[in-house]
Amino acid sequence: MPAPLTADAVIFDLDGTLVDTLPDIVWCLNQVLQEQGYPPLPLETISAYVGGGTGAMLERVAARLGIADDKALHERYIACYQNHLVQFSQPYAGILELLKGCRQLHLPLAIVTNKAQDMALQLATQLFPAGTFQIVLGQRFGQPLKPQPDAALEAARHLAVEPGRCLFVGDTVIDLMTARAAGMQAAAVTWGYGRLYALQAQAADLYCDQPVDLLHVLRKADTTCQTGTLASQF
Repeated sequence: MPAPLTADAVIFDLDGTLVDTLPDIVWCLNQVLQEQGYPPLPLETISAYVGGGTGAMLERVAARLGIADDKALHERYIACYQNHLVQFSQPYAGILELLKGCRQLHLPLAIVTNKAQDMALQLATQLFPAGTFQIVLGQRFGQPLKPQPDAALEAARHLAVEPGRCLFVGDTVIDLMTARAAGMQAAAVTWGYGRLYALQAQAADLYCDQPVDLLHVLRKADTTCQTGTLASQF
């Protein structure tokens, strides 16, 4: 049986977990590729490259298409994406209700993402009510990316919650590895960009097919914490 969930704070990944950013990523990347004379890539291919940060995604694209100057590709993509960050991107269905429910449970919330810090802040500001997240941590100069646990641990310190009582929620193997490295509980969501078989191989504490599943577990944890009994896996 899975261990009871004991979350006093929730830390979310951003892309593929809270927000479907893939439409804007795909649109911008293919715009840049076509400008430079390369064929566009299908959504499914680009989806598999998301999660490790922009640099890692573009390195894989360059290798796939034989692009020698990946620095120019990177600069042009960033310029395009900054101007079209929320052209199509939206929170997944049920996410706003999930976050509202977390606030009603008085759970402090954070975002930890490999997206650049300024972009992460812009997305959070434009797509979520003010004050939803106590801290948003993205890619910053000199700071290691996920799956290194540094940002997750920084978020826990900011929220004043011990890592072991934080629930880290994400859609990729990188997120689950981050949770484990930080000593946090791990929730895998299946509506994002990760592959189910890969997520299952990581043996997360919790698997959710819809945001309401996660909210149900958090509410149950809140109401049954005195007995210590909770079936925390769907």
